[in-house]
Amino acid sequence: MWVFLSMVFFFLAFVVLLILSALACNTLDWCERIDYSTTTDQYQFQTFAFVIPTEWILGAMTVGVFGLFVVSYYALTVISRDCGTPRMIQIATYIRQGSEKFLLTEYTYLLGAVVAITIILVFINTVDGVVEWRLGICYLIGALLSGITGYIGMSIATRGNVRTTAASEQGLSLGLNVAFRSGAVMGLSVVSIGLTGLGLCYLAFGDVRALAGFSAGASTIALFARVGGGIYTKAADVGADLVGKVEASIPEDDPRNPATIADNVGDNVGDVAGMGADLFESFVGSIIATAILGATLPYFYENPFAMCVYQHLNIDLACGSSDPPFNTSFANSICSTDDFYLNYPSLGRLEGQGLFILLPFALAMVGVGASCLCSQKIFYFGGEIKDKAKTMSKLLQALNISIFLASFLIFCSAFGLTFGLFGGPSAFLDNSGFGFSSLPYYSLQLGDNMCEPRLDNPDLPLGNFRIGYYRPTDAIGFLFPVPLGIWARLFGCIVIGLLLGIFIGEITQFFTSGNSTPTQGIAASGEYGAGAVVIQGLGVGMASAVLPLFLVFGSILGTYALFSSYGIGLAAVGMLSSLGITMATDAYGPVADNAGGIAEMAELPPHVRDTTDALDALGNTTAAIGKGFSNGSAVLTAYALLTALVQDSGLMPGPVSLVGDPPGSEPDNFVYFTDPISLDDVYVITSLLLGIMLPFLFGALTMLAVSSAAEAMIVEVRRQFREIKGLREGRPGVRPEHEKCIAISTQSALWEMVLPGIIAIMSPLIIGFGFGQRALVGLLLGAIGSGYMLGIMMSNAGGAWDNAKKLVESGFFGKVNSKGSEWHKATVAGDTVGDPFKDTSGPSMNILIKMMTVFGLVFVPKMTVGLEQGWIGLVLGGATLLVAAFFTYIKIRSGARLAKEARRKASDDDEGAPLVAPDAESPFVEAGTTVPLSRVNRKSALYSDNDGGDVVNLSEVMTGTREVVDELENADDLDEARGVGVDPSKKDD
Repeated sequence: MWVFLSMVFFFLAFVVLLILSALACNTLDWCERIDYSTTTDQYQFQTFAFVIPTEWILGAMTVGVFGLFVVSYYALTVISRDCGTPRMIQIATYIRQGSEKFLLTEYTYLLGAVVAITIILVFINTVDGVVEWRLGICYLIGALLSGITGYIGMSIATRGNVRTTAASEQGLSLGLNVAFRSGAVMGLSVVSIGLTGLGLCYLAFGDVRALAGFSAGASTIALFARVGGGIYTKAADVGADLVGKVEASIPEDDPRNPATIADNVGDNVGDVAGMGADLFESFVGSIIATAILGATLPYFYENPFAMCVYQHLNIDLACGSSDPPFNTSFANSICSTDDFYLNYPSLGRLEGQGLFILLPFALAMVGVGASCLCSQKIFYFGGEIKDKAKTMSKLLQALNISIFLASFLIFCSAFGLTFGLFGGPSAFLDNSGFGFSSLPYYSLQLGDNMCEPRLDNPDLPLGNFRIGYYRPTDAIGFLFPVPLGIWARLFGCIVIGLLLGIFIGEITQFFTSGNSTPTQGIAASGEYGAGAVVIQGLGVGMASAVLPLFLVFGSILGTYALFSSYGIGLAAVGMLSSLGITMATDAYGPVADNAGGIAEMAELPPHVRDTTDALDALGNTTAAIGKGFSNGSAVLTAYALLTALVQDSGLMPGPVSLVGDPPGSEPDNFVYFTDPISLDDVYVITSLLLGIMLPFLFGALTMLAVSSAAEAMIVEVRRQFREIKGLREGRPGVRPEHEKCIAISTQSALWEMVLPGIIAIMSPLIIGFGFGQRALVGLLLGAIGSGYMLGIMMSNAGGAWDNAKKLVESGFFGKVNSKGSEWHKATVAGDTVGDPFKDTSGPSMNILIKMMTVFGLVFVPKMTVGLEQGWIGLVLGGATLLVAAFFTYIKIRSGARLAKEARRKASDDDEGAPLVAPDAESPFVEAGTTVPLSRVNRKSALYSDNDGGDVVNLSEVMTGTREVVDELENADDLDEARGVGVDPSKKDD
């Protein structure tokens, strides 16, 4: 009922916003509001007044609310499907309850931290008794909306999993669409809530700079959701695998394993809620950074004098002061002489900065629309499973059709947007010097003495007046293009972003897919043991970071050359514009994984598990592509945020200080006094080294957190196998105490995520307040570079290890080397190492670099250039060390307690000893069934328990083991097993 009511509500809200968008300017007179950031002294970087593009922001909100209507519709179609058998419903309920309990507990703890940071932001921005609450409230809203987004996605994912299992009984295509639609709820929630929330905050507070608080709030939730969820899922996964698969020799997702439910819960809290929060932050962060940069571009609203000064700023950069040793500006003098600036255009409301602010919102808007359209249905034409490789190829092709179609629609829409706003039919080109060469400007005379003053006018350098286009130069010397070509350059930036996302996805797929050479090489190294697998995987992970870095390197240089730092931010928005559909394919993976687990635990027929296995394998590939996409978008977003930070720091003079107001007055600053960040500065270089180190420290803490939590899980699983009679044997009516495993994962994740989170938040504040703004920039540059590379390496290595294990399990190297073999155990060891690589530490690097940058952006106006506030950094550093010492002490105590528990003996047996394969009474083997001894693996329990005869009686020696077929030596024995009484329908069990 609540889903239907939400659908009605969002439809009504969509209609209301559509009407308001149409009436905003002409009837309601909402379109003349000046942005608040240009009227306050809160920010060091001051630009000239501009008008908020109200109708476009309302339009973006309208599309966002329509996306929420589609989300509600998708959720309704998912929950209205059949849930399957009572046992399936019971298992799915356990998973849903565990997921909700963890997320609500996590959010409860985070709420206190979010409120505290909100109060701090309000307090530090209170000047002369005037409370500047916009930044703090935006932070609070960003955090709340990020949490809501994660909860919505996880809520539907934990309801879609069992329905996917039930649908898989009817065919692969139906199962695929149910799982994908469940993932689409997460994907569309991210972009729709993000776009609606951003628009609401901008219109409510009217301050584009305050939106940085929104991004910081989203980062806070993203970091803890990703780290906490990653620790949760990998603690359960590693514990379940090491005790279940390796020690007890039972299959994955076996209902006897106490950690199985916790493992499936972890898929939802880590890979749905955690990844959703991560990409929510990237999505809103890219829009915010681009909008902030757009507000500072030298296309000023109704200010011809400022435009004239920026047209001639290149002269000041080339010549310095016009009257040394006094500080004066040639550009200011030129524009003041005989009111020369009156030749320059007075740009209208949507012809100046407002036009560049609305573009990222409009691009995100068309992305939401394209994602809604292309996520309606996945068209799979491959039929049912016959050849696994061909089936996988067809499934991936079906998803790629939707992604490429959405990208094509965004490509076409971006062309229309840029050409319509900046091209031939636009009001932008109607201004003098924009659409045609008609603008007078002063040009330097080339030569060694070009900066010498003119004899007839000492206020001007040698040169002459010419007619041309408006081509301003910014404070760092970037010469903007002729206005006629701006639309093509902006379109080029968007296309570069789109292509970057696609190429990084393809590279990631190559290095992690089971069909590719790198992963097959890792799998093949299993013949030589676990060490070889780990070495090969690390090498593949390192190699996989090279090509993406070259692509990002080229993209940053290319987009900067096209349109300065704004072009880099716009490329990030372009890359993330297809996030709705891309995130849907990513969130689809955990749903399919859960569906396979439910099928196994509910003991459904083999063909159902075959279908869910195919869907799960596809999910592993899409998850790896999603992580590569997340990595690429993170570095572009972080760089755009860093550029906004440098501007806001005061290291670069703002337009107001450079131009002077009113016209003809002496400016407060000069472009040749730009405060550069130099590697000769010892504080910059040492902070750069610290920044390079921080991702490694962060990765170490998260890896050790998984190890500690997994140890606790292993102790509990071993205890249950030991103490619960009949659990290992699978006796009817005996169930594991999965609630205790869920509680261990929950407590461990919540406790272990604190220390990495504190380091991520406090590091930029300690360095920025302690050593100044330049040192902060150095810290962030180092962290962005090393964090990006480390994140790619860990994510891709983990994905490759996982698929290498699955490749061995599929019988790629022969049945004798598949499940249960030494070859398989070697790849399981690699996968165990890779689990925290790909699902905890690697993905967390994206949030680390974005969170450090956005927190720096929020606090940098309160920092100084030098060491004047060093005592604040000292206090913050001391407090951080005390907290870190406290948590480290608790961690050491906890580890000692776990080690003691692991060594505890039960009865006469050492509890820590490896478990042997269970003997059980089985319904799958008929009494009296025999096989020749020559056909039995000599390392198996069947062989060692034989009394010396020529045949082995299965029902006497090892009846009931669910792995009986795996005890046979090769693929030929499967047919022989059928002939001697093993039920063929149970062969996969």
